[in-house]
Amino acid sequence: MKTWKKVTLGTVALGSAALLAACGNSGSSSSSSSKDIQWNLTSPIQTLDSSLATDTYSNIIIGNTNAGLTRVDKDGKAQPELAKSVDVSKDGLTYTFHLRDGLKWSNGDALTAKDFVYSWQRAVDPATASEYGYLLGPVKNANEINGGKADKSTLGVKATDDKTFVVTLAQPTPYFEFLTANSVYYPLNQKVVEKYGKQYGTSSEKMVYSGPYKFEKSKGWNGSNQTFSIVKNDDYWDKSAVKTKEIDFQVVQDPKTSFNLYKQGKIVQASIGDPDLFKANKNNKDVVSLDEATTAYIQYNQSGKNKALANKNIREAFNLATDRQQYVDTVTPASNPATGLTPAGMAKTNTGEDFAKYAAQPYKYDATAAKATWAKGLSEIGETKLTLTLTTDDTSASKDSATFLKQAWEKQLPGLTLNIKSVPFKQRLNDSTTGNFDMVISLWGGDYAEPSTFLDLFVKDGPNNNGKINNVTYDKAIKAAEVTDALDPEKHFADYKAAEEALYTESNLNPLYFRTTPVLRNPNLKDVRFGSTGLMYDFKTAYLK
Repeated sequence: MKTWKKVTLGTVALGSAALLAACGNSGSSSSSSSKDIQWNLTSPIQTLDSSLATDTYSNIIIGNTNAGLTRVDKDGKAQPELAKSVDVSKDGLTYTFHLRDGLKWSNGDALTAKDFVYSWQRAVDPATASEYGYLLGPVKNANEINGGKADKSTLGVKATDDKTFVVTLAQPTPYFEFLTANSVYYPLNQKVVEKYGKQYGTSSEKMVYSGPYKFEKSKGWNGSNQTFSIVKNDDYWDKSAVKTKEIDFQVVQDPKTSFNLYKQGKIVQASIGDPDLFKANKNNKDVVSLDEATTAYIQYNQSGKNKALANKNIREAFNLATDRQQYVDTVTPASNPATGLTPAGMAKTNTGEDFAKYAAQPYKYDATAAKATWAKGLSEIGETKLTLTLTTDDTSASKDSATFLKQAWEKQLPGLTLNIKSVPFKQRLNDSTTGNFDMVISLWGGDYAEPSTFLDLFVKDGPNNNGKINNVTYDKAIKAAEVTDALDPEKHFADYKAAEEALYTESNLNPLYFRTTPVLRNPNLKDVRFGSTGLMYDFKTAYLK
């Protein structure tokens, strides 16, 4: 986990105490739409445990069936959710959240400040092994607890009464109210978690809910089924804002199948990111472009397990042999070639410039340089040829991506044999986490609109540093951005730019593209809130006309 405390100026304009106090019930009509929403997930969900979820698809379900202190609106601002207001001390170190009256879990239990204390302590407890526990890093002692150096009882949280939750931070974190909207910050019902133990969250029956929707037994998720439904939760504090009685989900991984279901009126949205589908439908009046704060990149295993990928010149040769523009045109034509790890359009510097543009690195395609660098790397490791494996998901789009890279690299890098390992999403996540890969195609979506949500990923011993990158220059730049220069905006962003440069210089990663997803969406579907960071789809106020 992180070995220093996080503090960042942030670029998101978050709700102040006054904002949180002023924005209460949305005032929407209490009537519900008689039309169910039929939604497609492009990958199976993995868990309903908010402490353990790491993937977009699980979080779509968790974020719509549970709730946090705050909720991010369509404009990317933190709004009040289970907290009706918050008081922030002048030094920015103490947040006192005041919960709404009468909060309930879906089983009728009272939802209190103690549920937040329990949840946050559980998330940072090393025994939980939460990959997202690091997001609580701003809270006093969170990093020490996560690193096994302090007891979870020392976490800077306390419930002074049932409706008052007090948080002490290690250092000022101006975007903290934005972080509290993330699912790892959600409350947990201790009685229910302890009742089910390790089985908690493995099916919808082994859960309890606090959000706009909930599961019912008859249409629940058993841990592996590909169709399930969530229904309006009448115990939710803002139930009058929830306009749809039921949302029916089905997992369909093949984009052409999803497209056909959309044309048949069986789902309300379908991705047309597939090149053929995009070209055939890009002028359709139903097209909506979703700019995601998501970067696709290749992780190289630099743990020493494979001596070739521990060699900088071998990694650099792969980077030079990657024609990102042709890759995007072939595989994901609506997206844009990556110029670094942090995606375009997500965060701005203190001067208002897009951070991705400010910190862009000269990743380029150069076949001649790739061949020469490859030969140099092979000589350094005493080899004349290499056989490596590229791991990817087993979706058709992922297979197309891997096939493009295999053909390009084997052509540009003499002596290379690249095997493709296509596995289910869950296995790819597990293989990544356990280091069971040579190279793996990964995607990361931002959790909040600030560069650290990407640039914290690869610090030494970090929980998401699957390739075991050990880049001293990078680590120093991150520490400077988040500690030494945290309150100096100009230096803060310059440090993050230096971190991007350090990753480029050592060819630690191979950034591929910044993802934009074109979709066909039923024009009668209203008020679905798309988030480029955090919860991707918020159905709280969604309805079909």
